[in-house]
Amino acid sequence: MARWIASPENPLTARVWVNRVWLQLFGRGLVPTPADLGLAGRPPSHPELLDLLAVRFVRDGWSVKRLVRTLVQSRVYQLSTFASPAALESDPDNTLLWRMSPRRLDAEVLRDSMLAVSGRLQLNPPAGSPVARQGEGPVGRPRGGPDPLTAALNDPRGGERSIYLPVVRDNLPESMSIFDAADPSLITADRPQTTVPSQALYLLNNPFVQLQADTAADHLLGAGDTPARVQAAFQQFYGRPASLGEVAEARQFLATYANRLAQGPGSRRSPERDAWSAFCQVLFASAEFQYRP
Repeated sequence: MARWIASPENPLTARVWVNRVWLQLFGRGLVPTPADLGLAGRPPSHPELLDLLAVRFVRDGWSVKRLVRTLVQSRVYQLSTFASPAALESDPDNTLLWRMSPRRLDAEVLRDSMLAVSGRLQLNPPAGSPVARQGEGPVGRPRGGPDPLTAALNDPRGGERSIYLPVVRDNLPESMSIFDAADPSLITADRPQTTVPSQALYLLNNPFVQLQADTAADHLLGAGDTPARVQAAFQQFYGRPASLGEVAEARQFLATYANRLAQGPGSRRSPERDAWSAFCQVLFASAEFQYRP
């Protein structure tokens, strides 16, 4: 059966795989129903292109690396996300691939990006599992009050990569469930992408995000004067230099925020550090950080 599935004489396997890779790179498969390339699914938008890529994929020895290289070096992959009003009116779903569709980062990538920017990302797998440390089932757990397993899964101090987070059915970490991670109980070929208030509230109030913002702010405070810190922040968060206008807006935000803190009730924290932490949190919540360029 395995030889039949992977046989060059069976075009379905290559077509399905090429469509899945295209889906990951472009956000939408050439066949919009990646879990069903049969009669019950939708037809491909570019059937000749799908056939060409499938034949080349088999000819190249089923090399995923070569397939990805071919796609990312193509002109269509390098298109900007700029939306022409005329093209947007005639093809709002971008079926004809006239631009790169903007897409938010996957839940795992967004969490890992915040950890990487703050410098707290741990590349090695953690020792043990918080699920195992909670015991088997509900035995021995206190009744009433917050669930210790939920608290362990959402520990803001965790810095491991998202791929190492434990997956508990019906109890995904907030950073995964809020940003549309796949349901572990289902086979998910194409993740839905939602925009809901809980995502913005998470980025504004969650202790995990606040910890990453505090840590990133501590690094920036040692980067020189305010303009140098703003430039370092834009390079760290966005991978590009800040414009003169962005530097001016950032300085105004930092000064206003620090003055309000200084005039408010006494705090054990530094107003300057709090202002830079809030600035980092603003960058985390920005569309440029959350969306693919």
